[in-house]
Amino acid sequence: MKTVYFAQHGMAHPKDVDPQRPLSDLGSAEVRRVATYLREHKIVIRKICHSGKLRALQTATIFSQILGVGYVSELSGMNPNDNPAELIEQITEDAVLYVGHLPHIANVITNIITADGNNTVLKFQNSAVACIEMDKSTASIKWFIIPSIC
Repeated sequence: MKTVYFAQHGMAHPKDVDPQRPLSDLGSAEVRRVATYLREHKIVIRKICHSGKLRALQTATIFSQILGVGYVSELSGMNPNDNPAELIEQITEDAVLYVGHLPHIANVITNIITADGNNTVLKFQNSAVACIEMDKSTASIKWFIIPSIC
């Protein structure tokens, strides 16, 4: 059994304000709040993977700093419209946080949890984190944290 985590990046600036869409001040603050909550609840994350987009990198960096995770890297197959199967095939390790985007992260979790990938099983929002327990034949959602409860 392995436990993996999925996070949607923090709230970013609109594309018309900055085409690279870095995190807004509110987005950074919410990511910090969620990361601190995870640290206070002794959640162990050994590695963080993120898409190549700036907002995901910034989110991963904040989680890394607060949770004391030394390994942060970009991973292919994590962009908003990528095929969920590409990321799912790469999930081989325990205690990894994957920081990405909608609709991709929601689609990945749906495909891990259900045989029917057509129905979304979690409604993600910026800075939210889901914990998934999985083995070769089953998977379940252990918990889901949104910034407003931290």
